[in-house]
Amino acid sequence: MNQIIVKEAEVSDIAKIKKILHSTAVWLNHKGSEQWAGLLKGEDVHNIQAAVERKEVYLAYKDKSILGTFALWDKQTPWDIDLWGEEKSRKYLYLHRIALDSDQHGKNRGKFLLEAAQLIAKESGKQGIRLDCIAGNPNLNSFYQANEFEYVKTVHDYDNGEGLQDYNLYEWKVKKDTEKY
Repeated sequence: MNQIIVKEAEVSDIAKIKKILHSTAVWLNHKGSEQWAGLLKGEDVHNIQAAVERKEVYLAYKDKSILGTFALWDKQTPWDIDLWGEEKSRKYLYLHRIALDSDQHGKNRGKFLLEAAQLIAKESGKQGIRLDCIAGNPNLNSFYQANEFEYVKTVHDYDNGEGLQDYNLYEWKVKKDTEKY
């Protein structure tokens, strides 16, 4: 078997998703990162429940075990508009909250989540996926670059509600049918 299955999350999955997000925040904190610190305080700035209800959150499974979760917004959030500028055409999906279950870190599983998001973008007729990440996290930046996301620019001193932070913006573009997605 060993097959990866990705499905839209359902309302009944919200507790699982919040557990994955919280465990990822704990993992990041143990690695010395303040990223997603709000989740450790019970804050959900991305309102994952509403995103699940809009069918914008996905769960990935391997042999019935959860690998992780991610959200793909079809419409920009105020955060996305601040970082990217307003994009009214809706040609892109915005990737947020990509997170692995606690026992999946260090196993190259994040790549599966990105590949699933890329396939969803292609099948949805989008031009690509956009995301942001903390500029000062070299491992995360290397991860996105190794998975075909191109660096666009750095937004300096963005007020994320907890202080000023630099964010790198990345974009992945759907390739023509003659190319690998």
